Amino acid sequence: MSDLLIRAIHRTLHVRVVSAIATNVCQEAAHRHRASAAAACALGRGILGSYLLATLTRGGERVTIQVQGDGPLRGVTVDAYDDGSVRGYPLLPEACAAERMDRRQRLADLIGRDGVVNVVRDVGLSERFQGQVSLVTSEIDEDIEAYLRQSEQIPSALGTEVIFDSGGHIVQAGGVLLQAMPDSPEETQTVLRNAQHLLRSGELYDLLQSGPQTPGALAELLLGSYAEGLEIQDHRELQFRCRCDRGRIEAMLRTLADGDIDEMIAEGKAEITCNFCNSVYQFSVEELTEVRRGRQKVQN
Repeated sequence: MSDLLIRAIHRTLHVRVVSAIATNVCQEAAHRHRASAAAACALGRGILGSYLLATLTRGGERVTIQVQGDGPLRGVTVDAYDDGSVRGYPLLPEACAAERMDRRQRLADLIGRDGVVNVVRDVGLSERFQGQVSLVTSEIDEDIEAYLRQSEQIPSALGTEVIFDSGGHIVQAGGVLLQAMPDSPEETQTVLRNAQHLLRSGELYDLLQSGPQTPGALAELLLGSYAEGLEIQDHRELQFRCRCDRGRIEAMLRTLADGDIDEMIAEGKAEITCNFCNSVYQFSVEELTEVRRGRQKVQN
């Protein structure tokens, strides 16, 4: 089954719902970074949270989430795009290798209690919108929910879960977001509080652990008796895809000082690794020499 995100609304409650199953994406991200199960869990939560936020517009939107803490995992950085592509990395991929993840995970002690969530929204306008809040619970999804309430002032319920088998491999990953729209009725606040309780008490985890699910099933979990009024507006297939390529890496090399390039030439090659996808780009002495010549032409 391909990974999928849906956007939906409930007209009676005046809420928007975004729900995603991103198992394959989270598996690929963990594999690319050779991440420990704990780091893969944190990265998966960040990926799902970013997907849920990158849904305000129909084109050109990008959301970057950076979670930084003082624990052994340190945090994660993720870029999600409204076309369904995402890229991201754990700050310390091999950390906490001994931690078991084949049960509902609590990440607070691994991320650290002191830190921040930084969110950057690029919706295709001339300026980017940036907000930052302190970590509240250090569970990543709960902290992204807190960001929406504190920085964007949108009543929200957001939860993400990554399910592992006994061998530390991801078997399912999903997340869901419920947000009140302006002029929502009083009953919506009750639905939101109930949804937050469901997410915090582990019912999303239990649903995902019970077997393969659809994004619609996650949305229905939060809406409960109101699920019948859910109207799906669109859906998007999800994939791990980085924006890096050899041309961009070469352009980056051209920004380095001549002395830095000379050091690479003296070493016999350059090996550049993309943080986001862990792809490695190698440049020979001849290629580095050509890069340096290109810099000299520009300077002259």
